[in-house]
Amino acid sequence: MTSNVDKLVAEASKLIGDKHVTTNLAFRRSYLARSVMGIRAGIAEAIIKPGNAEEVQGIVKLCNELKVPISPYSGGLSGGYAQPLRDEGIILDLVRLNNIIEVDIDNRYVVVEPGVTSGQVWAYFRKEYPEWAPPVPDGAPPRATLIGDAVERGFSLVTSKYGPQGRMINGLEVILPRGDKIHTGSWAMKGVKPFYPWGPGPDFTGLFLGAQGTMGVITKAAIRIIPHPPHIDLVAWDYDNPEDMTDHTLAVVKKEVGVMVQGGNWWLVPSRKDEREVPTTLEAWRKEKYYIPAWMMNFELWAHTEKELESQHDIIQEEADKLIKQGRSMKPWELHPAAKAGRLKKPNLIAVPYSMHRAGFVFITWYLPFADTAEFSNICVETMEKHDLPPVVWVSSIEQGRQCIGMPIVCFDSRTEAGYEQAEAWDRETTEIFHKKGWLNYRPNAFIHWPAMRPMMPEYVGMLKELKDLWDPNRIMHPGRLDVD
Repeated sequence: MTSNVDKLVAEASKLIGDKHVTTNLAFRRSYLARSVMGIRAGIAEAIIKPGNAEEVQGIVKLCNELKVPISPYSGGLSGGYAQPLRDEGIILDLVRLNNIIEVDIDNRYVVVEPGVTSGQVWAYFRKEYPEWAPPVPDGAPPRATLIGDAVERGFSLVTSKYGPQGRMINGLEVILPRGDKIHTGSWAMKGVKPFYPWGPGPDFTGLFLGAQGTMGVITKAAIRIIPHPPHIDLVAWDYDNPEDMTDHTLAVVKKEVGVMVQGGNWWLVPSRKDEREVPTTLEAWRKEKYYIPAWMMNFELWAHTEKELESQHDIIQEEADKLIKQGRSMKPWELHPAAKAGRLKKPNLIAVPYSMHRAGFVFITWYLPFADTAEFSNICVETMEKHDLPPVVWVSSIEQGRQCIGMPIVCFDSRTEAGYEQAEAWDRETTEIFHKKGWLNYRPNAFIHWPAMRPMMPEYVGMLKELKDLWDPNRIMHPGRLDVD
């Protein structure tokens, strides 16, 4: 450890207690294994676990004084580079800040601390407020955190309808790098509820969304809740190609049907199993296992009445009938009851099995116009096959098809250095292709995506530098993906 980290550990131990501060190497290394959005990280010099916002503020002030880098961390599951990118500084683990502070069903928000997990908040609502639902992340394990997903503008169980998680935030409590505590939205006024997201002037909340801890440490968030109606169903459709999948889905979501609309290609199924145990062609899979579509889309439907639910079913069928009359190929796909139940369970573990295929996986995610979904999917399949990667493509409607989030799931051999090189070679090639298409990295990594993006947005990078100079002159905050130094 550096001498300044030694000093910080000693002072932090006085402030929050010895048992919440550790420099144990095995414990520090354990944090490297908790990421699904990035495959590079460093090992922090110490792990510090404050218990409340005041202790966070005290630690941040110490770090600023001693110029020790901070990597804020809660669940670490969906954010990827929640670990430091360099072997220096501390991880500020916010797991002990795990209180559900307030639920307001009139203004429709919940206030939580960063350690509150998806499983915790979902169980709480099912018991105390069964007619309401927090927007828990979809696909992430129950210990993923609600704030971690929200501030990363992540993907929740209702993103297809309401938009990325960033749209669900009414306000934040943040400790800035100098130690100042601020609130955003209507929360900025003393004694006012976080009912209004934007406050009286500029929208400061947006400065912290997608920032990966670069701008400050978030200690509370007011996150919108949505009705959880009694009539819920999941219908799946079968397509021969991504063009039919894209056109049918876009027609449906333009009618604002579905809270969760997501799908992809058949490789989403075999890549959840050990590659030694599964056929590698669709025909062989169907012969040896069971029928799955070449391309598929799931429409999760929520309704307050049976009539409303039936109407949504009708719209999906009607839009398909229009395309079928034009010679397009699509049909309903009857899901196995167990598959349907697993998909509807919240929160679910649907992402975890991808680690079984080749021992490692990483989600590399892009935003694009939904109309471009088929082109994106075809490029992913072609390039992944070229790099000897299973061509696993997942896509979803965002905010009723205003955007698509496209996420190739890169299953690679994490037991070998060659596996990492293979994954990053594919990533570099497609980054160049996708940027030329005008598509945008969601959660860009600091080694491939961000260096390629920086020359494309000089004014944006300049503003980030000016903000860092103002709020973080000692550059103590974790640089995240947007390393502007």
